Amino acid sequence: MQALNPLAIELNEHLRNTAPAVFALLSELGERIYLPKGILSQTAEANTKADRFNATRAIALDFSEDAGDMMHLPASRELVPELTLGSVYGYAPVLGQQELREAWKAHLLQENPTLAGKIFSLPIVTSGMTHGFSLLAELFVDSGNTLVLPDKIWGNYRLIFQTKAGANIQSYPFFNASNGFNTHGFRETLANAPAEKLLILLNFPHNPTGYAVTRVEAQQIVDAIVARAESGCHILVMIDDAYAGLWYDARVMHESLFGLLVGCHGNVVPVKIDGATKEEYAWGLRVAFMSFGLSEVARQPFEQKLSGLIRADTSGASQVSQTLILEAMKAPGYAEQKQHNYETLKARALKVKAVASDVRYAELWEVYPSHAGYFTCLNLKSGNAETVRQRLLEAHGIGAIALGETELRIAYSCLDESDIETVFAKIARVIEGV
Repeated sequence: MQALNPLAIELNEHLRNTAPAVFALLSELGERIYLPKGILSQTAEANTKADRFNATRAIALDFSEDAGDMMHLPASRELVPELTLGSVYGYAPVLGQQELREAWKAHLLQENPTLAGKIFSLPIVTSGMTHGFSLLAELFVDSGNTLVLPDKIWGNYRLIFQTKAGANIQSYPFFNASNGFNTHGFRETLANAPAEKLLILLNFPHNPTGYAVTRVEAQQIVDAIVARAESGCHILVMIDDAYAGLWYDARVMHESLFGLLVGCHGNVVPVKIDGATKEEYAWGLRVAFMSFGLSEVARQPFEQKLSGLIRADTSGASQVSQTLILEAMKAPGYAEQKQHNYETLKARALKVKAVASDVRYAELWEVYPSHAGYFTCLNLKSGNAETVRQRLLEAHGIGAIALGETELRIAYSCLDESDIETVFAKIARVIEGV
């Protein structure tokens, strides 16, 4: 391991004293990383004191008309005429626009009642959720560290944590015999992991099945994590809340596990990863957030380390994307527009549940429980999922995702409600013909 920069040593000591669990979880890179006191800090100082000429910023200014306006191309300006030049073309702060971060924290408090009175960080903006997970892998994962995942996952987890970072994945069956979340298997996997450092990733609403946990299951998950922490294990719990807010069943918990995990045990560090991607129907804007269950005194050194990683990676998320999300959140009719989209997706989800569970298909597939999100997942009783997928595409022009040997994921978010019966009838026809 290379010698540490004095700034990194200072941050490490600060974390060791204020957040020992965070320090214990850091990877080798996490210990090495720091934010240099260079161009960024000098520019920040100049922004407050250079009242005549500021020649620090790596931007170009146009003095031909209004002195000091940002140089830009009218061709792109015409597409966003109502926004200020700085909010479109300027650099965003490394950790994201302050006002957007504050607005997102207010959103989290409104949508997650269990966060009331809890101490957690101002959300940090990332360039999409994948970027957020990649930052966590860099900050916390060394080759051989154990990551606990269910057997049904979003495939990018393996690419980020196993292929890139070298984590050792310990998995457990997602469903139990009653088709509920396998809390017993989860607890057993944690208990049998010998490491003094564990990483856990939980995703509800779940991709690929659309499963959401009940309050009882949620508390059992937290209890299992606390029990493992009691043994002296330091645990990073990553909560993937990509589909937060899209719950369609009153029997499941309509908020994040994050609220239950914040402050649950001194050895547990929870982080919530969510974003505008799905919640604000803004997939390509690539705006996501990370919120950490950390005390106020621990945030400064921790954010300095994250700033160093972001600076070495993307330098920060897109300014115009952040501006669009923030301005949309402040716009008249914002809540009504989100509710309209929610009701549309809920109607599709309920239609899919009724159609896919029809008795005429009982011999062809099992439908995994789906309460939320974008997806339903079929466990085929005959035929190979990849073969079915290919024949659906070639013979009927229908796209679906094959997962393993028998599972087929259908994104009803992309289907009109009136087309759902046709899609499942075609799937049935293909299976019967295989």
